[in-house]
Amino acid sequence: MLAASGTILAQDASQTVFTNVHVFDGVQAQRIENANVLVEGNLIKTVSTDPIEADGATVIDGGGRTLMPGMIEAHGHVTYASPLVAMLLQQDPNEQAIRSARRAHDYLMAGFTTVRDMGGNAFGVQKALDAGVFPGPRIYASGPSISQTTGHGDFRTANDGHPYFDGRAQGGVAEKLGWTKIADGVDEVRRAVRDNLFRGAAQIKLMAGGGVTSFTDPLFAPQYSAEELAAGVEEAKRYGTYVAVHAQTNAGVVAALDAGAISIEHGLILEEETVKRMAEVGAYYDPQAFLALQDVSKNPMFQDPIQQEKNRQVAKGTPQAIEWAKQYGVKILWGSDVFFGDDAFQNFRQEFAYRDRFFTPIEQLQQVTGNNGEVLGRSGWKDPYPHGDLGVIKEGAYADILLIDGDPTRDIRLLMDSANIVLIMKDGEIYKNAL
Repeated sequence: MLAASGTILAQDASQTVFTNVHVFDGVQAQRIENANVLVEGNLIKTVSTDPIEADGATVIDGGGRTLMPGMIEAHGHVTYASPLVAMLLQQDPNEQAIRSARRAHDYLMAGFTTVRDMGGNAFGVQKALDAGVFPGPRIYASGPSISQTTGHGDFRTANDGHPYFDGRAQGGVAEKLGWTKIADGVDEVRRAVRDNLFRGAAQIKLMAGGGVTSFTDPLFAPQYSAEELAAGVEEAKRYGTYVAVHAQTNAGVVAALDAGAISIEHGLILEEETVKRMAEVGAYYDPQAFLALQDVSKNPMFQDPIQQEKNRQVAKGTPQAIEWAKQYGVKILWGSDVFFGDDAFQNFRQEFAYRDRFFTPIEQLQQVTGNNGEVLGRSGWKDPYPHGDLGVIKEGAYADILLIDGDPTRDIRLLMDSANIVLIMKDGEIYKNAL
């Protein structure tokens, strides 16, 4: 309600008013200076440069800080949260669940109020989070990544059987714990996609090409036939959602676009015409600069010479792929692809620093908020949080809000230090307040 003076009147006791803040709204290149934001329940009610009279509401004086949307991780793996050896050789489902809960909590405390989980059995974690069992982000779960035999999702050892020939119980730890799902042929791909949708997938993840961390697939080998990829996309579309693909190289990306996939994960060895096509069809591009360009010589996942060479090839292609994406206006997402134990997770925000050479602070902020929120909305009928927008500060959006000491529109590295994130609100509830 608007008073005669232009002051906005807040009347509901469940309301929170942020005053004296500079708002980055997730979209615009400039902050809204000297603004006020009204939250009602779990939604943003008003964003205004006029005063908000908040009778009976909680008032939070932002003290001239930056108010921005909660950040969104576009390529996370909440259930890949264990040290490497423990995860591959010793972990049981109970340990995975406990470690996953800790990882979810750590994401939230880092200012990430939503995670698009791009592979793993995150369904139970999501249900527990949504029920308020423990604090953590919203999760858009893909379920197990779907892979062909000897594809990027085939992490069996020589002592494991094959899930088709020997049963899923004998198909290796990745199958047992729900990290990946091997499916060969059009009918099996359809069944795998439908099963993930049944279990609650918001979007589908298919492996369309070789990977760096996998041991049995050449990096440049395309994976899945055109018919298999098209079947996966068709099944996702039937349920109103979309397919994201793992594809590092040009052949895999071209095949994915031909099939109708709309989210390209990684895609760091590309040809210019393919990047132009991504822009033309409105595909989303989710590159990972930190994983590609960091020194991996001491990383336990990259000790094999094959993995070292794969990573060198990806690192070589990364700068050009990203520059073309910027040149042609591809919608770029922000995702870290962080996995394994706490030591690895502590470094995941290095993605901000490694992207700093390619993007302005505003561009990264748009990626980690508004752009990521846009792709979440493409889940359509399978959107687990359908009642508001994410990644933006606007009327009707979910009240996922951060208060930042300083101005991240000028210095993106402020977001790498949790001490600079002085308030975290998710779904209208405050989980951190260091004011």
